[in-house]
Amino acid sequence: MAVVTFVPADFKTEYPEFASVSDARATAMFTLASQSLLDNTDNSPVMDVDFRTQLFYMLVAHLLTILGAAPTTPTNTPPGRLSQATEGTVTASFEYILPAGSAMAPWFVQTKYGALYWTATAPFRSLKYAVNGGSGIGFAIAYGSHPVDVPAGTVP
Repeated sequence: MAVVTFVPADFKTEYPEFASVSDARATAMFTLASQSLLDNTDNSPVMDVDFRTQLFYMLVAHLLTILGAAPTTPTNTPPGRLSQATEGTVTASFEYILPAGSAMAPWFVQTKYGALYWTATAPFRSLKYAVNGGSGIGFAIAYGSHPVDVPAGTVP
């Protein structure tokens, strides 16, 4: 298995809205994502390197949006999407939808890139359980890895 090597030019081709971001800044966001958000080793739950590359691009775009894409981009962007706006006497409302089931989901759904990442990684956040024979003792199949048999007589 291989790891993803970040190529800023390829990222900017996929996400042209970040063309003005320096390569160093984009690479720093990739480093942050690979060290804290998505495993980029042979043990990654995402075994397809091309798919993992796309996920990293989503994460880099998400981080650049949240932390500020360029020096002129404000970093105090409100979370959520603009759901209502008024021009006279300036009123704005932001909607922050909390998907059920995870404490991390709200952080991801702040941007369209994070929401796309969250949706694309749904299969990797669940565990599949298969019964092993008629004994009632089974094994877990997680992230496409090989099943691990539970020894007979072991109480989970």
